Amino acid sequence: MTSRLVPAFFLAVLAAGAAHAAPVTQLASHRAVYDLSLTKAMQSDGVRSAKGSMVYTITDRCDGYTIESNLQMELAFASGIDNQIDQRFASWEAKDGRTSSFRMQVLENGTLSKSYLGHVALDADGAGTVTYETDAIRTIKLPKGTLLSTAHTLALINAAGASEKFFARPVIDGSFEEGPFTISAAIAAPHGGPAKAGDLASGSAWPVSLAYFPFGTDHEAPDYELSMSILPSGVARTMSQDFGKFTLGFDLVRAEAVAVPPC
Repeated sequence: MTSRLVPAFFLAVLAAGAAHAAPVTQLASHRAVYDLSLTKAMQSDGVRSAKGSMVYTITDRCDGYTIESNLQMELAFASGIDNQIDQRFASWEAKDGRTSSFRMQVLENGTLSKSYLGHVALDADGAGTVTYETDAIRTIKLPKGTLLSTAHTLALINAAGASEKFFARPVIDGSFEEGPFTISAAIAAPHGGPAKAGDLASGSAWPVSLAYFPFGTDHEAPDYELSMSILPSGVARTMSQDFGKFTLGFDLVRAEAVAVPPC
């Protein structure tokens, strides 16, 4: 569970306008910093507190995007056990939505608990394969219509901008070691005030709820759920991840543009 705390695609600053604007086709480079806390605990013998931070960076690299996220968190359990988690994720994704590569590393209490590399290759119809490399090599077939992470972010923002209420697609993301998930999104009407020039966190935002189902299963309940308030720019002002037994909250501290290399 701890290795899949934050899906890498969940946030991107997009070059978007107001709702009903023309479709967004390009992501803008940015860095966002979040404070993490425990917002709900369902079991008396489970997680009792959580604190930490996450830094997420996406950079336009001309023909693709690089994504880097670093999550540092301290979990305290009712049993008296404390767990320090350092999750580091990095990926590259082509703008045509056809190929990506990624790496994940998770340290728990200073000891490496998970590490893998991988790459995705998709055909024009979204079918393809994802390959994970650890001590062994494992390849999983991907269904038609599969989206990479930034492609899914673009599609979600465009669905919200077109006033769609529901949006579901299979998504492959290197932070999912299990393979593809069907991500079902419920999108509410935007709320909030006007955007302020130079402030990436201002403006009207869409409340979005995402449910994660392992692809090809008949699970009635999702593995976990993610809710966020996402701006037309793509910045999420707040986010929460519900794992069933506990829920983590992420509050935006700041979002800033980053320089991009010349093409």
